[in-house]
Amino acid sequence: MNAADSHIGMIAGEIHDSTVYFVLPDAPPDEKYRVGVAYLRDGVPLRAREFINEARALGHDNAEVRFHWALAMLSKRSYRDLTVDERELLISTSHSSETLLVDDWSRSLGAVHDLLSCLGDTGSDPEYALRQLAELPQPQRDQIVRHLDLVLTGSLKDRFWAGIRRNAAETRSSMNRENRVWAYFEVPPSKPRTRKPEPSRVTRRDRVRALLGELVAALGAGYLAKTVLVAARPVPIAAYLLAAIAAHYAIQSGFHWRYQVRRLAVRERQFRKRAESGSPGGFARNVSDSFDHYFHRYAPDKVHRATWLAETAGVRAALRNEIVDVYRDQRITVDNVKWLIRYCTRDVRAKWRNDTLFEHRKRYRASAKTKTICVLSATTFACMAAYVVAAALDSDLLLTLVAALLFMVGTAISVPAWSFIVSERRRGTEDTRDYWDVQNARRQEFERWSLKLERIRPLETEMENWLNADKTIVLDEALKHYRLAWRDVLTHAFLQTPAENSRRARVTGGPYRYSNYDIRLFLITLDGVREVTTGLDFEHIKLVYLERTNFRFDAVSSVHVVTPTELSCNLALTLMNGEPRDIHVSSYVPADNLSNGVEGSVVKMSLDAAGFAHTLHILEGIAAEGKHWIERDPYLTKPTSSLHEELSSTT
Repeated sequence: MNAADSHIGMIAGEIHDSTVYFVLPDAPPDEKYRVGVAYLRDGVPLRAREFINEARALGHDNAEVRFHWALAMLSKRSYRDLTVDERELLISTSHSSETLLVDDWSRSLGAVHDLLSCLGDTGSDPEYALRQLAELPQPQRDQIVRHLDLVLTGSLKDRFWAGIRRNAAETRSSMNRENRVWAYFEVPPSKPRTRKPEPSRVTRRDRVRALLGELVAALGAGYLAKTVLVAARPVPIAAYLLAAIAAHYAIQSGFHWRYQVRRLAVRERQFRKRAESGSPGGFARNVSDSFDHYFHRYAPDKVHRATWLAETAGVRAALRNEIVDVYRDQRITVDNVKWLIRYCTRDVRAKWRNDTLFEHRKRYRASAKTKTICVLSATTFACMAAYVVAAALDSDLLLTLVAALLFMVGTAISVPAWSFIVSERRRGTEDTRDYWDVQNARRQEFERWSLKLERIRPLETEMENWLNADKTIVLDEALKHYRLAWRDVLTHAFLQTPAENSRRARVTGGPYRYSNYDIRLFLITLDGVREVTTGLDFEHIKLVYLERTNFRFDAVSSVHVVTPTELSCNLALTLMNGEPRDIHVSSYVPADNLSNGVEGSVVKMSLDAAGFAHTLHILEGIAAEGKHWIERDPYLTKPTSSLHEELSSTT
């Protein structure tokens, strides 16, 4: 990848439900202030200013509120970025705060004012302001050092840099980061679904047919019963009773045998089906690829992998077809159901190891007992029925033959019909029971997986702290490489942009965060601009490449913002001796399904979190005025030569 021209292949983002930024329009001012502080803490000062200003306008105003308001005004901005009105507002707010009750918040606000006074008056001694800052409680001091990162430059920052660097090194890998960040970008799992049992195929015609056949058979059997009873011969009567008992067992065992044979055949056909390929990039194809991936990944061991894959091919296809069918009508991607694919794969592996994967072959295998009972009872019935008919022929040949014919026709109609009806009822009962067993197991896995994601997913504050620590390490590496001290750096700017093919996610109301970043650092010194670009694998805490570019102030030809649409932003930086370098900063993907009016807000927040405004301000100033841009700095008003001499004398 060439970091100079960053064009993004973005994986659609996820939105996690969260109430951290939720506030009703008519909420009390202290609640709006709370949300404003949350935005400030999580790296979105623009939104923080909006909420804190609204809270102050509604009467919620004290030293703590003013302190966080001042930090929101200065966070991710240099003193140069402030308008004249904003500087005056900061000064007036600090002066009016002198009447407030003296506590940690008022002293912290005073320390911010003293630091700004040092910047406005280059002849002042910053020692008092730095001492005031050092004496503050750690929570307030850390907030000032963090949010005034672009304000405290030069010698003001030298005092705290060692601590900042040490804290960043500790923070980068804190809170089990490497094992938790993945959960932030994990797609929310879709609720479990299972293929519902096939509805009963029994129709009214089947029931009528069974009843009519049964009635016809009963008429024939009834006449034969009357005949043998009237004849009053004990042997035919006994034969008739024995035939009735044998018929009962023959029908019962025959129904059971036939049901098992058919169910086994159905299950075997299911496991012989091939998985549908689906169109490239489509949901069906992605599900197939995921099943292939996880069945290889979760293979019991390398020795038996080939056997495992061969024996489970049909099961894999059946599960794949089921998931495609039950989720096809939803707006769901394969990432939403990967949890289910993994669970199904592990479940198949457990059954394969326990030799229960093909349990249906045992479950629906007709036993020798069933077969023996069916054959013997059917044979007994045939013999006894023939004897009863022969005995009845002595009474009335014609009527006996008619009765026997009615019995045989009725039986031929009713027995298959009743067999189908009984089988469907039994199938429905079994399928329903199996459905709920599978659905409950999947629901438990869904709850387990959802709870795990919720438990380990990092908070916005943690994500922001880790990113700030990463950027601090990048800054430290750049200073070491160029052998620069902070007194050599007039100002600096960070621009964090999404790397190619990075995953992205955000909480409701928050900016997008990415699994991979391109981090650009611009160090502005008296001699020119030093640009360092590094790729950050945020999840695995790795800097994957490093590029350095140096150029003089007069080498910058132009800087302008390219906005192909309202919802995307590119920065084009052109040097005198090179082609324009397009830097993709932010974009909105329609698949995020944001409501109207929200898209622009998300992009604006993402730009604010990326440090876009400050970076653009610096580069535009350099492109427009070159080295003279330094002379207009509100807190570096000395001529460049004097500055250089002063810096040389101090070194």
